[in-house]
Parts: sequence; structure tokens; C-alpha cells
Amino acid sequence: MLKHIRNNLKEALVSIMPIVIIVMLLSLLIPMDPTLMISFLLSSIILIVGTTLFTFGADISMLLIGEKIGNQLVRSKKILLILLVSLVIGIATTIAEPDLRVLADQLTSIPSNLLILIISVGVGIYMVLSSLRSLYNLDLNTMLFVSFIIIFGLMLFVPSDFIPIAFDSGGVTTGTISIPFIMTLGVGLTASRTDKKAKESSFGLVALCSTGPILMVMLMGVFFNNVSDVNLSELVNTSFDYNTYLNQFIISLKDVLFSISPIIVILIIYQLITKEIGKLEMRKIILGIIIIIIGLTLFLMAANVGFMDMGYFIGEYMVDTNYSYLLIPIVMLLAFFIAVAEPAVKILVDKIEEITEGSISKKSMKLGLSLGVSLAAGMAMIRAFTGISFLYFVIPGYVLCLILMFLVPKTFTAIAFDSGGATGGTLTTTFLLPIAIGVCLANDGNILVDAFGLAALVSLIPIIMIQLIGILYKVKNRNTISVEEFDETIVDYNWEVTNG
Repeated sequence: MLKHIRNNLKEALVSIMPIVIIVMLLSLLIPMDPTLMISFLLSSIILIVGTTLFTFGADISMLLIGEKIGNQLVRSKKILLILLVSLVIGIATTIAEPDLRVLADQLTSIPSNLLILIISVGVGIYMVLSSLRSLYNLDLNTMLFVSFIIIFGLMLFVPSDFIPIAFDSGGVTTGTISIPFIMTLGVGLTASRTDKKAKESSFGLVALCSTGPILMVMLMGVFFNNVSDVNLSELVNTSFDYNTYLNQFIISLKDVLFSISPIIVILIIYQLITKEIGKLEMRKIILGIIIIIIGLTLFLMAANVGFMDMGYFIGEYMVDTNYSYLLIPIVMLLAFFIAVAEPAVKILVDKIEEITEGSISKKSMKLGLSLGVSLAAGMAMIRAFTGISFLYFVIPGYVLCLILMFLVPKTFTAIAFDSGGATGGTLTTTFLLPIAIGVCLANDGNILVDAFGLAALVSLIPIIMIQLIGILYKVKNRNTISVEEFDETIVDYNWEVTNG
């Protein structure tokens, strides 16, 4: 257990320390209020502790709960029950996702809980579709193609403010809480099949569950027209004291208890019906949930008190300096380190190296993903500075993704879209997005249109990168293995994901 905690602490340090170092270097160039820097450094320590506890608690509880429920559903062989539980799990686990809470809290013009509920329903619906695909070998390419055609069609009827938010929602919904349930359920369902393509269907579950929120927020935009710009004064505190932390801790604790309660209800109902969880396992699960609550509360408190405020300040202040555009490469550098440190990215590249038997190395894969995330962050900052429409990035990007779907091995398409959830991690919404918001505020831009969409781009570019790697793999191996043979020899997709 101590080794596990140390590993989680190391991952948190690697994720957060590059940001701390870069901010401290920036403080040599731009004057910062000492209280802001103290709050940021204190929040960084709290964020590291909170992230460590949260990921550790999720590892020892959420995976176990997901495995138990998944195995029970497979044994039941009741299709309606499987679909109903898939819907409930998709909704419940998404409500608990910290990245989604952070994103929703920055949208002061839309009620946070309403947005979270709508996004969660989207994940639940597509969780049902994912289960149907796993059971009946439905074609992932077709499902993704139809979904994005509908999304593109809805863009004609949706206010422009909603489009970046919709695509952002798809990038932040699959994380530490939901992925263990999604993956264990999917692996369990495909294990019930005996055809050659059963293992292939283990990929792409996260991809589908990331698509549902985009569609649902688009539909929300058709009927929800009362949207206004973000007021930064509602988001940022310029004075900090212990009461600020205490007040935010209480607010965050209430949010966490609300978020985690559906999962607790599911666990209680499952145990009352099946009585399959032994005393030792139940103690482990309860301990994990308690640790999750503490860790997630600390995480949200630190993000709201010091981390996001520093991001807002840097973005707004740098615009008024003679070296404002230096912020673009700075954010790209931050994004590169964030991508390298994401636990889900590490898992992803390990899996790619395994299924390609070393043809695509882990080193080149990680470099490609990190460069993709860095490029996406740079594009997002250019948008914040110039006000270039989000549509000029997202429409060509996803059109290219849809074209590439029919040119690469199907498994690479599934892995590519899954990677969107792996790269759009927590630090994107807690630090990079606030910088973009600060830039927009200083330029009198439309924050909803010009700043939001960052998480979407960070999820989009890696999809393209992995599809291009899939083409490279196909070319390198065209004389030794066919695409069909490749797709039929996929290893199990039983990832132990700790972040999305």
C-alpha cells in the first residue's frame, strides 16, 4: 500500500512541479502580489496531496467496484439489466468526475449542476450504446461517424457560445472515476463473446462515452438560449487568508459528497442484492471512498483558491506587457510537460507498444502525443489572442479524423479516440484554461467563444496523431501483416487507468 501511495505521489509531483517551476520563473519577469504567490505555492502543495489521495483511493475502490458489477452483469445474461445498469453507471460516475466539476464551476452563466447532469446523461446514453457494441459487435467507425454527422448538423441550430463548451465537455468527462467502470464493464461484456473480433471491441468504449456529452450539450444549446459571458470577478479572489481556504473547503466538501453519493447508492444496492462483496473487500472499498472524498475535496479547494487564480492573473497580465505573445510558447511548454506526466498517457503508450509488438515504440508514441497536446494548447492560445473562430479548428480536425477512420486499422481508430480522454487531464482545466480566460478578458474578447474549447483541442489533436501513427504502422507492416490480421490479434484492453 505504501508503495502504491509513493507511486501516486510521484505522478502528482511530476504533473504539478513543472507548472510551479515555470510560474516561479515567470515571477521574475512580471510583478506578482506576494499573497498571490504564497496562495499558489500553498495550493500547489495541497493539490499534490489531494491528487495523490484521490488517485490512490480510486485505485483501491473504483476498479474493484467496477469489476464486481461488470462480472455480475455478464453472469446475469439479462440484456435489459445490462443496459439499465450501464445507463446508471455512466451517469453516476460522470457526476463524480473532478475535471467536469472544475469546468462547470468556471461557467458562471450556466448552472453547474444542470450542466453536469446533462453531460452525465450523455455519457450514460453512450454507455448503453457501448454495451450494445460490446455484446453485438457493432461497428465503431459507423457509430462515431453517425454521431459526428449529427453533431455537425446541430451546429447549425446552436448558439456559437455553446459549441466550444460542448466539445470541452467531451474532453473532461472520462477520468479516474468513470474509466475503471467503463473499461471493466466493457472487458467483461466482450469476454462473453467467442468471435475473433471480441478483443477488438474492448477498444473504443471511452471514445463513445466522450462523444455523448458533446451531443447532449449541443441539444441543450438548442433550447437554452439564456447564456451570458463569464464574469472574471465572480471567479477570482485577489485577497487570500485562512478563511478563504476554510470556506472553499466546506463548499468543495459539499460538492464532493453530492458527486460521490450516486456511486455509494449503487454500491449499497449491489451489495444488498448480491451480497458478493466480502468484509475485507468492503473495508477496502469504504476506505478507498473515504480517501477519495478527502483527496477530491483538497484538490477542488486548491484548484479554486490558488491555482486557477494564478492562471487568470498570468493570462490577463501578460497581455499588457511587451512580450505578451511569449505566453503562447510558455503555455505550449506547460502542455508538453502536463501530457508527459498524465498517468493515462503512460498507460496508453504502453498499450500501443504492446499491440504493435514494438513496431511503434513507447518513446516515439509519448513524444508524438506530447507534441500533439502542446500544439493544441498553442492553437487554443492563438484563438484567445486573435478571436479566430473555434469552428475553423474543430470542424476540419474532426473531418480529418473521420476520413482517417477509413484509412487506418480499426483498432487504431478506437485507440485514437480513446486517447482524447487520456490527454484531456485535470491540469488542463485547472490551469491552462484559466490562462486563456485571462487573455480573453484583457483583450475584451468573448470568453465563452474564444477561451473555452481548449480542452476540446487538447483531446482532438492526439486523436489525429495516433491515427497518423496507425497509417505509419500500416505502411511499415503491409508486407508482413494485414490490417485484418492486426485487428484480430489485439490483446485485452484491461487498463488500470488513473486519470482521463
